[in-house]
Amino acid sequence: MSVAQHKYLFSAYTDPRRIRLQRRHLLYPLAVLLVGGLGYLAVTYHTPATPFRVDTYRGLRTVRKGMSPQDVSGILGQPVGREQRGAQECFQYGKPSLKVPYFTLHTLCYENGKLLEVHQRRYNSWVVTRDGAISPAPLEPEELVPLPEEGGGEPGLAGQATP
Repeated sequence: MSVAQHKYLFSAYTDPRRIRLQRRHLLYPLAVLLVGGLGYLAVTYHTPATPFRVDTYRGLRTVRKGMSPQDVSGILGQPVGREQRGAQECFQYGKPSLKVPYFTLHTLCYENGKLLEVHQRRYNSWVVTRDGAISPAPLEPEELVPLPEEGGGEPGLAGQATP
C-alpha cells in the first residue's frame, strides 16, 4: 500500500478538520428519547376505573372497579344472592320478579376484597299454573300454584311425622 493510498484510506481518522454538527446528529437522539418516552407512558398509564351501571331496588346506581364490598353495599343495598367462583366471591344485585316477563341480575365478583368484574344476565320469568302448565309471567295471582301449607294432610312429605 502506498503512502497516498494509506493517507486516503484512513483520512477519516487522521483528518484534523473539525466535524461539523449536522441536523441528523440532533434528530437521532431526539427520536430515541421520544420513542423511549412514549414506551414509558404506554407501560405506566392506567385508565380510570370503568364505571358499572347496576339496576337495583334503589334505582340505577354506579360502582367502579376496585371498590370494596362494603362500599358497594352502601351504594346498591343488600344483595339478593351470593356465590363462590374459585377465588372470587360474587354477589347478585337486581330486581327479580314474577310480575314482569323478564328481569336482569348483575353479578359483582370480588377478589382480595376489591371489585374485579361485573356480569349482567337476563332471566325470563316463567311460572307453573294450577293445571301444571308452564307459562311466561306475568300472570294473575289466582292462576299461580299455591305454596304448600304447613302441617298439610299429605302423608310421606319431608318434615312430617308418620304414625
